[in-house]
Amino acid sequence: MKTTEEQYFIYTDTGGTFTDCVVVNSIGEIMTGKSPTTYQNLEECFFNSIADAIEGTTMNLEEVLSKTKVIGYGTTHGTNIIVTGSGAPNLGFITTKGQEDRTLIMRWRAAGLTSNEGMHLISADKPKPIVPRTKVRGVRERVDCSGEIISRLDVDDVQLAVKELVEEEKVEGIAVGLLWSFLNYKHELEIRDIINEMYPDLPVALSHEVNPIVREDPRFRTTQIDLYIGKALKSLLAAIGSTLKQKGYKYPLLVAQAAGGVSRAEIVKPANTLHSGPVGGLTGIEFWKKQYGMDCVIGSDVGGTSFDITISSKRGAEYLREPKVGRFEISNPMMEIVTIGAGGGTIAYVDKSTNTLRVGPASAGSEPGPVCYGNGGTEPTVTDADVVLNRISPEYFMGGKIKLRKDLALKAIEKKIAEPLGLDVYKAAEGIVNIVDGTMASTLSTTLASRGLDPSEFTLFAFGGAGPAHCAGYSFGTGFKKMVVPKTASVFSAFGASTANVVHRYTTSPFVIIPHIPYNVSNSEFIKEKLELDLIPSATRERFNSMMKDMEEKAQTDMEVEGYKREDYDLRYEILARYGGQLWEIRVEIPVSRLETVDDFRKILTAFETEYERVYARGAMVPSGGIEIIVSVVEAIGRVSNPRPSKEPFAGKSPESAKKENREVYWSGQFIDTPVYDWELLRNGNELAGPAIIESPNTTLAVPPGRLILLDEYRNLQMTI
Repeated sequence: MKTTEEQYFIYTDTGGTFTDCVVVNSIGEIMTGKSPTTYQNLEECFFNSIADAIEGTTMNLEEVLSKTKVIGYGTTHGTNIIVTGSGAPNLGFITTKGQEDRTLIMRWRAAGLTSNEGMHLISADKPKPIVPRTKVRGVRERVDCSGEIISRLDVDDVQLAVKELVEEEKVEGIAVGLLWSFLNYKHELEIRDIINEMYPDLPVALSHEVNPIVREDPRFRTTQIDLYIGKALKSLLAAIGSTLKQKGYKYPLLVAQAAGGVSRAEIVKPANTLHSGPVGGLTGIEFWKKQYGMDCVIGSDVGGTSFDITISSKRGAEYLREPKVGRFEISNPMMEIVTIGAGGGTIAYVDKSTNTLRVGPASAGSEPGPVCYGNGGTEPTVTDADVVLNRISPEYFMGGKIKLRKDLALKAIEKKIAEPLGLDVYKAAEGIVNIVDGTMASTLSTTLASRGLDPSEFTLFAFGGAGPAHCAGYSFGTGFKKMVVPKTASVFSAFGASTANVVHRYTTSPFVIIPHIPYNVSNSEFIKEKLELDLIPSATRERFNSMMKDMEEKAQTDMEVEGYKREDYDLRYEILARYGGQLWEIRVEIPVSRLETVDDFRKILTAFETEYERVYARGAMVPSGGIEIIVSVVEAIGRVSNPRPSKEPFAGKSPESAKKENREVYWSGQFIDTPVYDWELLRNGNELAGPAIIESPNTTLAVPPGRLILLDEYRNLQMTI
């Protein structure tokens, strides 16, 4: 590898068990690193993962950082704060008088309940509120649905509310969310000015700045969450940024966002980082989708703690309008990720009431980790079962950097699983693997089925540290014709972040209601000749155009700060719209950003109806209800240097030169003499049939009997039945 006059691009992803790193040089070559996540000091594992990636080069960390142009960071830190309830412990909330109970009442969906729990609300509980009722204050003010002030803000109310919250309730920050403030935020700004005048150092979050869109319940809650996780997250990012500067890095730290892309740590909103780590996996499969020329791909990420599913159909990745984090429904748009508790560290146990084997969702994490880590863990995990079955080598885990204790794993499974169930220890271990694989397979199938998607049309990508070891099991019987296990599987979310552009996404709610569209009853098409701009009230058009202009100006400012000239970034526009009377919007990319002419109107309407027909079919169209534009979006996309994977020349079908050894591996109730291959030595065109084990320094691919493997020109492994 060249080390002179080189430029580097570094991306890290902190997960629940490991922190992964990808280092890309200026010609697109990739180095990968991995380090256990240090919960008490996330800065430590951030730098440890980079050091691991460059191990074996002639440079130290400071030399690499001094030649690095981009550092991106994806983290679940904000999500973990919410799930564990470890955020800012004492916050206040100021809202429009009469709305004090809004975030406490909740919709059943907003309370994180399942459909079954939603049908039995009397016995279901709600999550502990981020801001309790005793620390919520209502103030007199009112803005109507067109943004007009119909009752001015009562300054005395605000001053009294702030004084009570700070001096009596001892709050350490105040979130502010008012009705219709996304249309007119004058009162929210006035409240902030009053707070700053009374208590200059008190943190404040305003709903129109955090996410200025309609639906006050998730908007208010997102504003509270932004403040709840903000201090800890900003402290972490500031600490990492400061250390990077000390070690020679000259540029801003970029942070992955849940809606895709990366943004500077100084301006990224804390709430926008939620689930940003797993989003890197979705970005990664989008990258390979383009490289291979595929139409539909689905990603499956098996880490130490969770199993994440990401879908990219012909249209691309989808956004969740109101995603859930922990048990809270929020308003930040987020790339769609389906997550369950299943991974290498998932704990297996015998249910005492039924005397049956259960696996998950609890995880051993990295501290203490699986029993075989030898760090004090006592509960058997999926990784312990893999080691007992000889699918993972105790001597080659993490490329031999960590020596696993197979003897401890055997004892734990025998004592905690095999003996209570009257099983042989190896059958017990295989039972653990089969159950976790079956759980993941079921999640894959139901995820696709619930969206009406055919698995035979999708290629399944398997990644994460434990993904390759289990992908053959969790894909069995699901209908996928082919799987791809990327060379960077163990650090794939970090790799995905390295393919992401700088993205700033701005959203607002223009609340455009067009009550009547002239249409042809026979074919449900609007009549172009009768379409008039006056169908939209002039005040509504002005509001839409003004909001789009404001978002474009914010985009221009932020991209200039990022170092981009106007010709170096693109602007993309979309709306979330629906027919009048419907409850759910669809996402529509629009070709214009203004409603100034009847042609603009026609283009937006055509884009909406084309997408609606694609999603729901023509028979579902109801133009007689008019159109409602609920949310408008401007997205600024700045291109960055991405990995450029080279194609390896064909080297023949025989994999014999990559064979390391043979070992006895447990498959379907018996030990079978199984060849073990070195992934690093396999070449383009090499083919092999299961049973086989393929090892790389950071992961292991388990190939059961009946599966075929091909190493392709990108050094990715393709698996078929």
